[in-house]
Amino acid sequence: MQRLTLGKTGLTARKTLLILGLGLITPFNIAANQQDASLQGPVFTDPAKITEKKQAWIDQEIIYDEKIKDADLVISLGQQTWPALHKVVEEIAEKRGINVVIQQGSCGRTAKKLKRKAIDIGAYCCPPGKGDRLPGLEFHTIAITPLVFVTHPSNPLNNITSIEAQNIFRGEYAQWSELPSAKQTNFAIENIQPIVRLHCKKRPGHWRHLLKNEDLMSPRIFEVAVIPDMIKQVANNTSAIGIETPFMLEVHKKQGDLKILNIDGHNPQQAQYLLNGEYPIYRTYNLTTWKGEGKSYQLANEFVQELKAHIEAQGDRYGFIPASKLRDAGWKFDGDELIAEPDNMPVIH
Repeated sequence: MQRLTLGKTGLTARKTLLILGLGLITPFNIAANQQDASLQGPVFTDPAKITEKKQAWIDQEIIYDEKIKDADLVISLGQQTWPALHKVVEEIAEKRGINVVIQQGSCGRTAKKLKRKAIDIGAYCCPPGKGDRLPGLEFHTIAITPLVFVTHPSNPLNNITSIEAQNIFRGEYAQWSELPSAKQTNFAIENIQPIVRLHCKKRPGHWRHLLKNEDLMSPRIFEVAVIPDMIKQVANNTSAIGIETPFMLEVHKKQGDLKILNIDGHNPQQAQYLLNGEYPIYRTYNLTTWKGEGKSYQLANEFVQELKAHIEAQGDRYGFIPASKLRDAGWKFDGDELIAEPDNMPVIH
Protein backbone atom coordinates (compact mmCIF):
# COMPACT_ATOMS: atom_id res chain seq x y z
CA MET A 1 0.00 0.00 0.00
CA GLN A 2 1.12 3.54 -0.54
CA ARG A 3 0.36 6.79 1.18
CA LEU A 4 1.02 10.22 -0.17
CA THR A 5 3.09 12.34 2.16
CA LEU A 6 3.14 16.12 1.88
CA GLY A 7 6.39 17.40 3.35
CA LYS A 8 8.22 20.69 3.11
CA THR A 9 9.79 19.54 -0.15
CA GLY A 10 6.66 18.17 -1.80
CA LEU A 11 5.06 14.81 -2.35
CA THR A 12 6.75 11.50 -1.68
CA ALA A 13 5.35 8.00 -1.49
CA ARG A 14 6.03 5.50 1.20
CA LYS A 15 4.95 1.93 1.54
CA THR A 16 3.10 0.85 4.66
CA LEU A 17 1.64 -2.34 6.01
CA LEU A 18 -1.91 -2.13 7.34
CA ILE A 19 -2.20 -4.22 10.49
CA LEU A 20 -4.45 -4.44 13.52
CA GLY A 21 -3.12 -3.58 16.96
CA LEU A 22 -4.23 -3.39 20.56
CA GLY A 23 -4.52 -0.14 22.50
CA LEU A 24 -5.63 1.07 25.88
CA ILE A 25 -9.30 1.86 26.45
CA THR A 26 -10.18 5.55 26.37
CA PRO A 27 -13.49 7.37 25.73
CA PHE A 28 -13.91 5.39 22.49
CA ASN A 29 -14.69 2.37 24.72
CA ILE A 30 -18.00 1.58 23.09
CA ALA A 31 -19.72 -1.21 24.99
CA ALA A 32 -21.42 -2.48 21.83
CA ASN A 33 -18.23 -2.51 19.79
CA GLN A 34 -15.13 -3.44 21.81
CA GLN A 35 -13.13 -3.93 18.61
CA ASP A 36 -13.17 -0.20 17.99
CA ALA A 37 -11.87 0.56 21.48
CA SER A 38 -9.01 -1.93 21.05
CA LEU A 39 -7.66 0.09 18.14
CA GLN A 40 -6.71 3.03 20.34
CA GLY A 41 -3.32 3.95 21.67
CA PRO A 42 -2.26 4.80 25.24
CA VAL A 43 -3.44 8.03 26.80
CA PHE A 44 -0.63 8.58 29.31
CA THR A 45 2.56 6.85 30.47
CA ASP A 46 3.70 5.71 33.91
CA PRO A 47 5.46 8.62 35.67
CA ALA A 48 7.54 6.13 37.67
CA LYS A 49 9.34 4.81 34.59
CA ILE A 50 12.39 7.05 34.28
CA THR A 51 15.00 6.59 31.57
CA GLU A 52 18.26 5.30 33.02
CA LYS A 53 21.26 7.58 32.65
CA LYS A 54 24.87 7.36 33.79
CA GLN A 55 25.84 9.28 36.91
CA ALA A 56 27.99 11.65 34.86
CA TRP A 57 24.91 12.71 32.90
CA ILE A 58 22.87 13.10 36.10
CA ASP A 59 25.58 15.30 37.65
CA GLN A 60 25.90 17.45 34.53
CA GLU A 61 24.67 21.04 34.77
CA ILE A 62 22.65 22.77 32.05
CA ILE A 63 25.01 24.02 29.35
CA TYR A 64 23.67 26.40 26.70
CA ASP A 65 24.89 26.38 23.13
CA GLU A 66 27.83 28.73 22.61
CA LYS A 67 25.91 31.38 20.66
CA ILE A 68 23.40 31.85 23.51
CA LYS A 69 25.76 31.29 26.43
CA ASP A 70 24.86 34.66 28.00
CA ALA A 71 21.16 33.80 28.39
CA ASP A 72 19.54 33.75 31.81
CA LEU A 73 16.99 31.18 30.66
CA VAL A 74 16.43 29.11 27.52
CA ILE A 75 12.95 27.87 26.57
CA SER A 76 12.02 25.57 23.68
CA LEU A 77 8.47 25.96 22.31
CA GLY A 78 6.73 23.92 19.60
CA GLN A 79 4.26 24.42 16.72
CA GLN A 80 1.37 24.56 19.20
CA THR A 81 2.90 26.45 22.12
CA TRP A 82 4.87 29.07 20.19
CA PRO A 83 1.79 30.98 18.95
CA ALA A 84 0.17 30.80 22.39
CA LEU A 85 3.09 31.53 24.69
CA HIS A 86 6.05 33.25 23.05
CA LYS A 87 4.70 36.79 23.54
CA VAL A 88 3.79 35.96 27.14
CA VAL A 89 7.33 34.67 27.72
CA GLU A 90 8.72 37.92 26.31
CA GLU A 91 6.47 39.97 28.61
CA ILE A 92 7.50 38.01 31.71
CA ALA A 93 11.17 38.30 30.75
CA GLU A 94 10.86 42.07 30.29
CA LYS A 95 9.06 42.44 33.61
CA ARG A 96 11.81 40.50 35.38
CA GLY A 97 14.61 42.19 33.46
CA ILE A 98 16.21 38.95 32.33
CA ASN A 99 17.54 37.62 29.03
CA VAL A 100 15.32 34.74 27.92
CA VAL A 101 16.07 32.93 24.67
CA ILE A 102 12.97 31.39 23.08
CA GLN A 103 13.65 28.62 20.60
CA GLN A 104 10.99 27.43 18.15
CA GLY A 105 10.76 23.77 17.24
CA SER A 106 8.74 20.66 18.00
CA CYS A 107 8.32 17.99 20.67
CA GLY A 108 11.12 16.02 19.02
CA ARG A 109 13.51 18.96 19.03
CA THR A 110 12.62 19.74 22.64
CA ALA A 111 13.33 16.13 23.63
CA LYS A 112 16.76 16.21 21.97
CA LYS A 113 17.70 19.46 23.71
CA LEU A 114 16.59 18.11 27.08
CA LYS A 115 18.69 14.98 26.57
CA ARG A 116 21.67 17.28 25.96
CA LYS A 117 20.69 19.39 28.99
CA ALA A 118 20.85 22.42 26.72
CA ILE A 119 17.61 24.14 27.82
CA ASP A 120 15.91 25.10 31.08
CA ILE A 121 12.28 24.68 29.99
CA GLY A 122 10.84 22.47 27.28
CA ALA A 123 7.32 22.39 25.86
CA TYR A 124 5.44 19.29 24.73
CA CYS A 125 2.07 19.12 22.94
CA CYS A 126 1.45 15.64 24.36
CA PRO A 127 2.23 13.53 27.42
CA PRO A 128 5.80 12.24 27.70
CA GLY A 129 6.59 9.05 25.86
CA LYS A 130 9.20 6.38 26.34
CA GLY A 131 12.57 8.05 26.72
CA ASP A 132 11.16 11.51 27.55
CA ARG A 133 11.21 11.01 31.32
CA LEU A 134 14.77 11.83 32.34
CA PRO A 135 16.37 11.82 35.81
CA GLY A 136 15.70 15.16 37.48
CA LEU A 137 13.16 16.29 34.87
CA GLU A 138 9.68 17.33 36.02
CA PHE A 139 6.57 17.74 33.88
CA HIS A 140 4.00 20.46 34.53
CA THR A 141 0.67 20.10 32.73
CA ILE A 142 -0.67 23.51 31.82
CA ALA A 143 -3.83 22.50 29.91
CA ILE A 144 -5.64 20.17 27.56
CA THR A 145 -7.61 21.18 24.47
CA PRO A 146 -9.93 19.31 22.09
CA LEU A 147 -8.73 18.08 18.74
CA VAL A 148 -11.55 18.81 16.31
CA PHE A 149 -12.54 17.11 13.08
CA VAL A 150 -12.75 19.58 10.21
CA THR A 151 -14.09 19.43 6.67
CA HIS A 152 -14.52 21.72 3.69
CA PRO A 153 -17.32 24.23 4.43
CA SER A 154 -19.46 22.73 1.63
CA ASN A 155 -19.68 19.34 3.35
CA PRO A 156 -23.37 18.94 4.29
CA LEU A 157 -22.64 16.95 7.45
CA ASN A 158 -22.58 18.80 10.76
CA ASN A 159 -22.25 15.81 13.07
CA ILE A 160 -20.67 12.35 12.98
CA THR A 161 -20.22 9.74 15.69
CA SER A 162 -16.90 8.92 17.32
CA ILE A 163 -17.00 5.45 15.77
CA GLU A 164 -17.59 6.97 12.33
CA ALA A 165 -14.61 9.28 12.85
CA GLN A 166 -12.44 6.34 13.81
CA ASN A 167 -13.63 4.28 10.85
CA ILE A 168 -13.03 7.13 8.41
CA PHE A 169 -9.37 7.33 9.37
CA ARG A 170 -8.86 3.57 9.42
CA GLY A 171 -10.33 3.28 5.92
CA GLU A 172 -13.60 1.50 6.69
CA TYR A 173 -15.50 4.14 4.74
CA ALA A 174 -14.37 5.12 1.26
CA GLN A 175 -17.30 7.42 0.44
CA TRP A 176 -19.17 9.99 2.51
CA SER A 177 -22.53 8.43 1.63
CA GLU A 178 -21.49 5.23 3.44
CA LEU A 179 -21.64 6.91 6.85
CA PRO A 180 -24.80 6.12 8.83
CA SER A 181 -24.94 9.82 9.76
CA ALA A 182 -25.20 10.67 6.05
CA LYS A 183 -28.26 8.54 5.27
CA GLN A 184 -30.60 11.51 4.97
CA THR A 185 -28.02 13.79 3.38
CA ASN A 186 -27.74 14.48 -0.32
CA PHE A 187 -24.02 14.31 -1.09
CA ALA A 188 -22.65 15.96 -4.18
CA ILE A 189 -19.23 14.68 -3.13
CA GLU A 190 -18.41 11.01 -2.71
CA ASN A 191 -14.84 9.96 -1.97
CA ILE A 192 -13.48 10.64 1.52
CA GLN A 193 -9.96 12.06 1.69
CA PRO A 194 -8.52 11.89 5.23
CA ILE A 195 -5.74 14.43 5.86
CA VAL A 196 -3.50 13.75 8.84
CA ARG A 197 -0.32 14.99 10.49
CA LEU A 198 1.23 11.93 12.13
CA HIS A 199 3.46 13.73 14.62
CA CYS A 200 4.86 12.35 17.90
CA LYS A 201 4.26 8.75 16.86
CA LYS A 202 5.89 7.31 19.99
CA ARG A 203 4.14 9.62 22.44
CA PRO A 204 0.66 8.94 23.85
CA GLY A 205 -2.46 11.01 23.30
CA HIS A 206 -3.22 13.37 20.37
CA TRP A 207 -4.20 11.47 17.16
CA ARG A 208 -3.40 8.20 18.94
CA HIS A 209 -6.65 8.66 20.90
CA LEU A 210 -8.21 7.76 17.56
CA LEU A 211 -5.93 4.98 16.31
CA LYS A 212 -2.98 3.37 18.03
CA ASN A 213 -0.39 3.78 15.32
CA GLU A 214 0.13 4.86 11.73
CA ASP A 215 -0.21 1.29 10.43
CA LEU A 216 -3.89 1.36 11.42
CA MET A 217 -4.48 4.44 9.30
CA SER A 218 -6.26 4.14 5.97
CA PRO A 219 -4.03 3.55 2.93
CA ARG A 220 -5.90 6.52 1.44
CA ILE A 221 -4.68 9.07 3.98
CA PHE A 222 -2.89 12.16 2.73
CA GLU A 223 -0.12 12.91 5.21
CA VAL A 224 1.20 16.40 5.87
CA ALA A 225 4.22 17.56 7.85
CA VAL A 226 3.03 20.86 9.32
CA ILE A 227 -0.23 22.34 10.58
CA PRO A 228 -0.72 25.01 7.87
CA ASP A 229 -0.51 22.31 5.20
CA MET A 230 -3.29 20.30 6.87
CA ILE A 231 -5.58 23.33 6.97
CA LYS A 232 -4.80 24.28 3.39
CA GLN A 233 -5.39 20.76 2.08
CA VAL A 234 -8.80 20.45 3.77
CA ALA A 235 -9.84 23.98 2.79
CA ASN A 236 -9.06 23.25 -0.87
CA ASN A 237 -10.62 19.78 -1.10
CA THR A 238 -14.39 19.22 -0.84
CA SER A 239 -13.80 15.53 -0.02
CA ALA A 240 -11.33 16.10 2.82
CA ILE A 241 -11.47 15.66 6.58
CA GLY A 242 -8.67 16.58 8.99
CA ILE A 243 -7.85 16.93 12.69
CA GLU A 244 -6.47 19.94 14.57
CA THR A 245 -7.07 22.18 17.59
CA PRO A 246 -9.42 25.18 17.31
CA PHE A 247 -6.61 27.56 18.29
CA MET A 248 -4.39 26.35 15.46
CA LEU A 249 -7.28 26.80 13.02
CA GLU A 250 -7.46 30.42 14.14
CA VAL A 251 -3.69 30.95 14.02
CA HIS A 252 -3.52 29.66 10.45
CA LYS A 253 -6.91 30.90 9.23
CA LYS A 254 -5.31 32.51 6.19
CA GLN A 255 -4.83 29.00 4.83
CA GLY A 256 -8.60 28.68 4.33
CA ASP A 257 -12.04 28.30 5.89
CA LEU A 258 -13.06 25.01 7.51
CA LYS A 259 -16.14 23.51 9.13
CA ILE A 260 -15.80 22.01 12.62
CA LEU A 261 -17.92 18.87 13.05
CA ASN A 262 -19.82 17.96 16.18
CA ILE A 263 -18.98 14.50 17.52
CA ASP A 264 -21.77 12.38 19.03
CA GLY A 265 -23.89 15.53 19.04
CA HIS A 266 -21.35 17.47 21.11
CA ASN A 267 -19.79 20.75 20.07
CA PRO A 268 -16.06 20.25 20.75
CA GLN A 269 -15.60 23.96 21.37
CA GLN A 270 -17.80 23.75 24.46
CA ALA A 271 -15.25 22.83 27.12
CA GLN A 272 -17.58 20.92 29.42
CA TYR A 273 -17.83 17.96 27.05
CA LEU A 274 -14.09 17.31 27.09
CA LEU A 275 -13.79 18.20 30.76
CA ASN A 276 -16.47 15.63 31.65
CA GLY A 277 -15.01 12.95 29.40
CA GLU A 278 -17.72 13.19 26.78
CA TYR A 279 -15.43 14.15 23.91
CA PRO A 280 -12.99 11.52 22.68
CA ILE A 281 -9.81 13.17 21.41
CA TYR A 282 -7.64 15.93 22.83
CA ARG A 283 -4.15 17.36 23.15
CA THR A 284 -2.20 17.68 26.41
CA TYR A 285 0.28 20.52 26.93
CA ASN A 286 3.25 20.11 29.27
CA LEU A 287 6.20 22.26 30.26
CA THR A 288 9.34 20.80 31.84
CA THR A 289 11.79 22.01 34.47
CA TRP A 290 14.84 20.48 36.10
CA LYS A 291 15.19 19.73 39.79
CA GLY A 292 18.02 21.67 41.36
CA GLU A 293 18.99 24.25 43.96
CA GLY A 294 20.78 26.86 41.88
CA LYS A 295 19.44 30.23 40.80
CA SER A 296 18.62 29.11 37.25
CA TYR A 297 16.55 26.17 38.51
CA GLN A 298 14.55 28.44 40.78
CA LEU A 299 14.08 30.96 37.98
CA ALA A 300 12.82 28.28 35.57
CA ASN A 301 10.28 27.01 38.09
CA GLU A 302 9.06 30.52 38.83
CA PHE A 303 8.75 31.17 35.10
CA VAL A 304 6.65 28.03 34.57
CA GLN A 305 4.39 28.99 37.45
CA GLU A 306 3.82 32.40 35.84
CA LEU A 307 2.99 30.72 32.53
CA LYS A 308 0.57 28.40 34.31
CA ALA A 309 -1.07 31.38 36.00
CA HIS A 310 -1.48 33.02 32.60
CA ILE A 311 -3.20 29.91 31.21
CA GLU A 312 -5.44 29.72 34.28
CA ALA A 313 -6.54 33.31 33.68
CA GLN A 314 -6.47 33.50 29.88
CA GLY A 315 -6.83 29.89 28.72
CA ASP A 316 -10.14 30.57 26.99
CA ARG A 317 -8.24 32.68 24.44
CA TYR A 318 -6.60 29.50 23.19
CA GLY A 319 -9.42 27.03 23.83
CA PHE A 320 -7.36 25.58 26.70
CA ILE A 321 -8.82 23.85 29.75
CA PRO A 322 -6.34 24.69 32.55
CA ALA A 323 -5.00 22.30 35.17
CA SER A 324 -7.17 23.62 38.02
CA LYS A 325 -10.38 22.79 36.15
CA LEU A 326 -9.04 19.32 35.36
CA ARG A 327 -8.30 18.68 39.03
CA ASP A 328 -11.78 19.85 40.01
CA ALA A 329 -13.33 17.49 37.45
CA GLY A 330 -11.43 14.47 38.78
CA TRP A 331 -8.59 14.18 36.29
CA LYS A 332 -5.59 12.61 38.04
CA PHE A 333 -2.26 14.27 38.68
CA ASP A 334 1.11 13.13 39.96
CA GLY A 335 2.51 16.31 41.42
CA ASP A 336 2.09 18.89 38.67
CA GLU A 337 1.65 16.39 35.84
CA LEU A 338 -1.63 15.06 34.44
CA ILE A 339 -1.31 11.26 34.34
CA ALA A 340 -4.85 9.85 33.99
CA GLU A 341 -8.43 10.59 33.05
CA PRO A 342 -11.16 10.58 35.74
CA ASP A 343 -12.62 7.35 37.06
CA ASN A 344 -15.93 6.24 35.58
CA MET A 345 -15.62 8.39 32.49
CA PRO A 346 -18.91 8.33 30.58
CA VAL A 347 -19.18 5.89 27.71
CA ILE A 348 -19.45 7.61 24.34
CA HIS A 349 -22.11 6.19 22.01
